[in-house]
Amino acid sequence: WFGVNRTEGELYSKMAYKRMTFDVYADEIYLTNRHMGQNSVESFKFTDFHGNGPQSITRTSETKSSLYRNNSNDFSLRALYNTDHIQISNRIAYSLTNIPHNNLNSGLSYSSDLFPILESSTVASSKDWALRYNGNYYFKLSQWAALNVEASYTYGRNTSNSNYSIPDGLTIINNAKEDVHKYVTYLHLNWNPNKANQFFTNFGVQHDWNLINYLGNSPSKQKYDVGIYFLGQNYQHIFNEKWNVGASLAWIWETNRISGIKADNNFPQTNINATWSPNDKNQIYFTANYGSMFPSASQKSPNMLQQDELMWYRGTPELKDYKYTNAMLSYTWLPNNKWQLNADAYFGYIKDRCVTLYSPTGPDGTILRQYFNGGDYFSDYIGMSATGKFFGGKLIAKLRPQFWMRKTTGDYAWSNNQLTCTAQLTYYLGNFYFFGWYMTPSKYQQDHSGIISRTPSKYQLQIGWGKGAWNISASAYNFFHTSWDEEKESLTSEYYNFDRTTFGTQHHARYTISVTYTVGYGKKVQRKNEMSGSGTAGSAILK
Repeated sequence: WFGVNRTEGELYSKMAYKRMTFDVYADEIYLTNRHMGQNSVESFKFTDFHGNGPQSITRTSETKSSLYRNNSNDFSLRALYNTDHIQISNRIAYSLTNIPHNNLNSGLSYSSDLFPILESSTVASSKDWALRYNGNYYFKLSQWAALNVEASYTYGRNTSNSNYSIPDGLTIINNAKEDVHKYVTYLHLNWNPNKANQFFTNFGVQHDWNLINYLGNSPSKQKYDVGIYFLGQNYQHIFNEKWNVGASLAWIWETNRISGIKADNNFPQTNINATWSPNDKNQIYFTANYGSMFPSASQKSPNMLQQDELMWYRGTPELKDYKYTNAMLSYTWLPNNKWQLNADAYFGYIKDRCVTLYSPTGPDGTILRQYFNGGDYFSDYIGMSATGKFFGGKLIAKLRPQFWMRKTTGDYAWSNNQLTCTAQLTYYLGNFYFFGWYMTPSKYQQDHSGIISRTPSKYQLQIGWGKGAWNISASAYNFFHTSWDEEKESLTSEYYNFDRTTFGTQHHARYTISVTYTVGYGKKVQRKNEMSGSGTAGSAILK
């Protein structure tokens, strides 16, 4: 896979012997970027800045140069044993992500005489690796019952290094080394006494340990011990093959030990769903969920780090879980073999969401960024989808308009209505295919932040050819978009505001070529259930 700034290679092999199947996967990804960074205008309001009383300062930053390198590797080996009553899968995987350069040079200017016009330099790097085991054990206990057990263990090590400096001035070093342990076990017991009744009993345990050693200007050692336990029951009932209704209830217990701070919690999670299929051409589906989500370990970190000359940041150990409610209703109509029409409506609600808080409570009256529970988030939409097949199925067209209604309350109160649309066309001609899609721009407030994001439109054209063991494709992505602008963001709060433009390769014109060659050897196998990379371990390092 060859593209501008990115090269990727994958190797996958499947081997079968008697009742055993062995899978091997490896990949190599190399990414480089000299067009990253941000241009920003920040406004600070201090109540007593460095003992000089109230101050209002505007900070303007403009990226002069950047350098980013990312090299990642994945390797996985899986052994699968399969009979009519037993299936056992064991997989080991190793993942490495190395970012030797994540550097920025920026020009800075201030509205205050307290600071001269100067430049800043950020030299950063990181290296993350993880060794992971996944086991899946399926046992058919009888004609009506089956047990499935999933177990995994991950050990990972993450390192992060950052050096922010101003010539002949401030130097901020934030380095961190982290050891990660994660253990997960799930048990699923299915009991189907007849065709009309289905019972699913679920039990799970997840435990995370993060040991972090912060080095540099703000040294500290942090230890996170987070446990999650749940027990749930689900029931589905089928009426005359037209109605399928179900409900589930699970109870979750959460234990938090964050650098000696104890915070435990328990809460329910529920679901109801129903499907009505009066005939082969019509179907109505409804589902609703209620439960809780919990912040990440890094958001609860008690230590405090310095970002630049005006900003510090820390986590909030007292941060609480936040509740969510969502529901969806959809209708599908299949008038004939050429058309498929769908209409759906979605309601999403997050109560007391976790958002960032900016206050002039940092050292010497600087701004401190941390987290708190504040405000609700409503995210609703009404959408329609239409899929049509023409010229005997050689041309397939899809259109998806969607009307969004978003609203937030609290410190970042905001509302916005927006119409978005996605269109796709696919055409098959012998061994060739032609594919294209387009997506309109979007504007939204982030779920767990007061930041309002704006992203540009996206589109792609692709041509492919396949015959025998060969598959070749070439694509052009955003080919009229010559700017390196990736996203525009803004934030408005009592003590801190900003407008910024983020640069990168995500929306820039990109051209790629992909070549796949498949070699068959030994016993004939079925190409299904293929593996991919497992990724590195999650991090609790404060950012």
